[in-house]
Amino acid sequence: MARAIWTGALSFGLVTVPVALYSATADHTTSFRQIQRGTSDRVRIRRVNERTGQEVEFSEIVKGYDLGDDQYVVIEPKELEDIAPGRSRVIEVTGFVELDQVDPVYFTSTYYLAPRGKEYQEIYSLLLEALEDSRRAAVANFVMRGKEYLAAIRPGGPVLQLHTLHYADEVRTPADELPSMPERTKVDHDQLAAARRLIDALSIDWDPEQYQDSYEDRVHELIDAKRAGNEIVSADAAPEATNVVDLMEALRASLNRAGAGAASVGDAQKGKGKEEKSRKEATVTKITKDLSGLSKAELYAMAGEQDIAGRSKMTREQLIAALGPAPRSRRRSA
Repeated sequence: MARAIWTGALSFGLVTVPVALYSATADHTTSFRQIQRGTSDRVRIRRVNERTGQEVEFSEIVKGYDLGDDQYVVIEPKELEDIAPGRSRVIEVTGFVELDQVDPVYFTSTYYLAPRGKEYQEIYSLLLEALEDSRRAAVANFVMRGKEYLAAIRPGGPVLQLHTLHYADEVRTPADELPSMPERTKVDHDQLAAARRLIDALSIDWDPEQYQDSYEDRVHELIDAKRAGNEIVSADAAPEATNVVDLMEALRASLNRAGAGAASVGDAQKGKGKEEKSRKEATVTKITKDLSGLSKAELYAMAGEQDIAGRSKMTREQLIAALGPAPRSRRRSA
């Protein structure tokens, strides 16, 4: 079970409920260690005194605000704790807003907010249901790890979600950051209609389970290939930019491809009778039998040709199952 990363109380009006904060996401990016090229020697980062070159213990490090000319205002950790707003560890709700009013650029991290004990579930449930009914999010401030956060609290199914937000002065404006602002040019009516049709043709229901970190799969394949001494195949180059002259043709080709994909899905959903089921079962049996005679290396090579995600982590039996006659979409999400 995950451990709470923050504990305190959620306060709205004169109502207070003890709560705990838990991370809602996890980063599964492959981690690497730094080593010196040509050796197996680890490269470590140490805190050293810039003047003496000697390593400094963490307990001996304090914060210093640079005044210039090697002059600093020294701040002890406890002094920051003493002045931190919300020393009583309270998430204080200051108001309620419609969530779609908050631009996504303000969102940073997401957490789950849970009651600290069964005796507080009734108050917690009241706030959860009230936010659901009003279709609003609570705006709050709280202090965590020596920093004050602005947050939005909203219902997320059976629990409350807390999203930390950027402050207004932390969000950069496009005019300040871009070399020049893009000009809104006049759009051709036929091109706009084609683009809208393409959007409609490719419209889907949001299902995060259908998406996978394919780059992470390729990282593992690279590691496995280098470990086995195999040839490393580079990924395809990025597509070239579409020329304005060819834009309408590119839209037509995109629509044709999207239409073909939709048609193939429709065809696949048609023959659901006993004869079709029997034929599919016979095909599965034959393919499985044929694959069972191959080595793991041969199965892995076939999986690479079919671009089956996650193949580097699969056992021989899992490779056989993945190479069966399942649709590509199922393989990618497996």
